[in-house]
Amino acid sequence: MKNLLVRILFHLLDFNQMKEITVTREEREAFDSLFHGECLCAEGNSMNDSLTYPKYKFLQYIVEHKNVLIHGTSNRNIKRFEPRRQSLFNGEMVCAVFAASDGIWPMFFAIINREQYKGSLRNMCLSVPTKKGIRRYYYFSLSDSFQGNPFHEGTVYILPKEGFKQGGIRDEWICEREVKPLARLNIGPDDFPFLHEIRTHRETDSIYQTLIKSLLFRRGKHFVEKK
Repeated sequence: MKNLLVRILFHLLDFNQMKEITVTREEREAFDSLFHGECLCAEGNSMNDSLTYPKYKFLQYIVEHKNVLIHGTSNRNIKRFEPRRQSLFNGEMVCAVFAASDGIWPMFFAIINREQYKGSLRNMCLSVPTKKGIRRYYYFSLSDSFQGNPFHEGTVYILPKEGFKQGGIRDEWICEREVKPLARLNIGPDDFPFLHEIRTHRETDSIYQTLIKSLLFRRGKHFVEKK
């Protein structure tokens, strides 16, 4: 009953939804081949991927089956991740390296051009168990005052899960020591499955005000590039 009520609330908030991701035999074979043939041999460098399947499915597959986590960023030149002071999803301050056990959430951070985009990012990734598997809910938002194109090609780093522990929510993970990535995967805006579902918010509003407005008006404004 609790999970049902949570799902109803997320529906009322009009969060983006992703049902349990199913992988075909052909996809699994392709993902296994890419992971073992490229990821484990990359030594932190870019993978020579030739995926004909959605990258978010590959990322979700490996975080579920390969004992790895992922981290999305616009920085393509990270050799080692060092702990830094930042807040967990629940607001607790920690000094750690952050990663995720979700294949879509980090992609949002990868495609945002932080040199061009000025404003805050608002995002959520919450998962709810159902009889038909895990249903994932997402919320992504950019400042409504930003003028221009905030998107570009970025990078998702694949990190070893060893040394990480769960953070403020299920798919948030932290490590309090340096982490060397196994490999990195180039990500473009079109790889992000919710590119056209990104919302906007006022910088003067708190995250709670933003969500209340989403609840009251059901469908918030979607981000449109302003030229």
